[in-house]
Amino acid sequence: MPVPVLCPCGTGSPYEMCCGMYHNNPGTAPTAETLMRSRYTAFAIGNFEYIAQTQKLEDEPDQASADIRDSNENTQWIKLEINDTKDGLEKDKSGVVAFSAHFKEGKHIGRLSERSIFKKIKGKWFYISGEHDVKKNTPLINSAAMNIGRNDPCLCGSGKKYKKCCAVT
Repeated sequence: MPVPVLCPCGTGSPYEMCCGMYHNNPGTAPTAETLMRSRYTAFAIGNFEYIAQTQKLEDEPDQASADIRDSNENTQWIKLEINDTKDGLEKDKSGVVAFSAHFKEGKHIGRLSERSIFKKIKGKWFYISGEHDVKKNTPLINSAAMNIGRNDPCLCGSGKKYKKCCAVT
């Protein structure tokens, strides 16, 4: 997938100055929320190696990037919303980030809501586990940012026009 101009994580910052920094240097995300945003972006752009490098799953410690790719290759991530955070700052050893991630699979849209648990191990943040709920065929929550014209840049951050990117069914 092409490198996006704007970061898909929703900060409005250029990719290279946002999650791109962490993708180029795994293990450098300063907070649990930053790691969560960078992992979402990695899913959105297909950087499954970064996903594998930034997790230490309790239930599947040896999950490979190919396994992650296989289970996500038909999902297009469209929007991230951070709902809540608890701890996970630079000084903390653990943190929780609750989020909603809107996605598209074929002609269907849905929303993944998750409460993710992160731990800092030897100075680096890792995703450990999460409690999630997936709702299919959910309405995409509209916001001012979602009012997009066909010729506007796509919200996913690809740099393409909306009509040539996420608007394609």
